Amino acid sequence: MKIRAITIGDKIPYLSKNDELETSVEENLFKFRRLNEDLTDEFQKINLAVQSRRICSQPLFSYADQHFYKENLKETLQRLNHQFKLIRDLFRRYNIDYLACCAMLADKLENFGVFEKLLLNEIPQYLKNYEYLFSSINVASKDKGINLSALKSSAKIIKSLSSDPFKNLNFCVSSNITPELNVPFFPASYHFSDTPGFSLALEMADEVVKIATEHQNFSEFKNQLKSKFREIYNILLKISEKLAERYELEFKGIDLSPAPYPELDKSIGNAIEKLGFEYFGAHGTTYGVALIKNSIPDNLEKKIGFSGFMQPVLEDFTIAKRLSEKKFNLDTLLLYSCLCGTGLDCIPLPGDITEKELYYILLDVCTISLKLDKPLTARLMPIPGKSAGDEINFEFEYFAPSKVIDYKTVGNNHIGLYERKDTFLKL
Repeated sequence: MKIRAITIGDKIPYLSKNDELETSVEENLFKFRRLNEDLTDEFQKINLAVQSRRICSQPLFSYADQHFYKENLKETLQRLNHQFKLIRDLFRRYNIDYLACCAMLADKLENFGVFEKLLLNEIPQYLKNYEYLFSSINVASKDKGINLSALKSSAKIIKSLSSDPFKNLNFCVSSNITPELNVPFFPASYHFSDTPGFSLALEMADEVVKIATEHQNFSEFKNQLKSKFREIYNILLKISEKLAERYELEFKGIDLSPAPYPELDKSIGNAIEKLGFEYFGAHGTTYGVALIKNSIPDNLEKKIGFSGFMQPVLEDFTIAKRLSEKKFNLDTLLLYSCLCGTGLDCIPLPGDITEKELYYILLDVCTISLKLDKPLTARLMPIPGKSAGDEINFEFEYFAPSKVIDYKTVGNNHIGLYERKDTFLKL
């Protein structure tokens, strides 16, 4: 087990004068660096390594932010690009690895026109310019429905980023990601409070594998896993609350999702197979997925984020392998999302997939999210020059080799929701 991320939420004064922005950000970074150092030291004492130190900010754009309207849009977008460089340089100085800057909460926007589209057109370039930068668009919420114009722009961003498929790791489309969730996993993170706070994301699929290996009886497995979650939660809570008080910051909580790593003994797919299911994707796997989710205790005050089953295809050794063996398809992953997944994550798609086809896949994810009132995200990765069934091996530490997944194509002559002028779609 490791700490995947210490994620600090803080408001950043985008589009203020550069010297004001630098002063404001650096003032907080000094405190954040000391917090991160102390947290890392405390976790190391119990043999827990910290993989990354991150900051998430408020959404980049809202109607309350008049900077976008008072100034020339082209100049504003250029200023943002320069300010992301300033922030990157400050982060390097204070040992912060990544920034999540949500582009906009599109579900909250009453209008979505040329201005909003032009802003989102710049997101791919920002992400290509700065490796440390992540972004997202929350396109749907239960009260407002699905912003279809934002969904189209999101599909366009995914397609634009696919010229370098790795860049789609830095972007996701989200649904029902509310401020109260305090999601510490990137790219979906964002921060709304006027005061900073921090949270933890875990990489602990290995703990699930160990218990699944020792307890194949479902009742024993669930009891032991629930006990392990509580043990981990209590240990991390004690450390975090102590340091939160020392630095006068709020500890938001812990996302107990057992995130995997692309090795067999750290694979959530392997844990499911250890429980006795023939392979990840076989009939019956849905029970294994639900069993792991239901083993996460409910009555924990500082349980935040997704705290559910994670199925990032390329980040999980067994799931990636079963995809290469054609043991499941996209519909399988959507089914697991209905139960308790966090959506479609790290999905390798054919390079010639169209924006329209991406749009409809995203629409499926949003519909499930709204119907079941649960947070879901989608990180889709079209792979240039690759077709369904082609092998992929990125030789990247966090990815396992696999194959490109197939999907249901949409005919060029099909006229459907994508072509209509609907703005919001409610269930």
